[in-house]
Amino acid sequence: MSGTLKIGSKTLVTHDTSSNQINLHSDITATHSQVFGNSKTFSGAHAEGATTINLNNVTGISVGDAVIAEGVLEDTTVTSIGTSSVVISNALETGDANNNVAIVGGEPITFYTPSKALSPALTAGSLCRAWVNFNGNISGYSYENIRASKGISSIYQNSTGDYYVNFTNAMPDANFSALATGGSSLNSDGNRSILATCSVYDATTVRVVTVTAANYSRNNTDYVTVAIFR
Repeated sequence: MSGTLKIGSKTLVTHDTSSNQINLHSDITATHSQVFGNSKTFSGAHAEGATTINLNNVTGISVGDAVIAEGVLEDTTVTSIGTSSVVISNALETGDANNNVAIVGGEPITFYTPSKALSPALTAGSLCRAWVNFNGNISGYSYENIRASKGISSIYQNSTGDYYVNFTNAMPDANFSALATGGSSLNSDGNRSILATCSVYDATTVRVVTVTAANYSRNNTDYVTVAIFR
């Protein structure tokens, strides 16, 4: 025996009483293609202030879809659809004060359905599991030097320019992707250009090493950022 919860003609959830499970209905959940968007390209050149966007095709685009592309302002949506074009809610801002053409044909533009819920099955592996921005001038264990973070419990400096970034919750395994960057506040000093690399992947931590680009020697640096994906 099962039941459903509806608003108007749309089914929100279904209830399977035999297993006592409540599931989101396909009426409100995004498909795999909706999560990654409907990719199109600009057809021909478009100048500053344009609201009509000519496309290679309009298949699958709906009024209300969110629009993401070069020159498209945040919160821009589709207001109407033609045979080979769409009208958007905000004019293009290409950064060209003289209204010369700044977006050429073939540039990518993506449309997203804004009214669908995401399920963990669709977003697994595509979201950032943990990230941190910290000051690399530390000694030993530190939390105070973390400027901002999510899912990071602490930073441990093993030696000069050598850090262990510790996760609040363990990853499913050690097969995650770790991206790291390093930077110095001494921007005018070319010798302080910083390279950051990751190694020693573990479910609970990742090792990050920062070196100067000039001689590849390990060096503490003012800004270290790390992002973890799995």
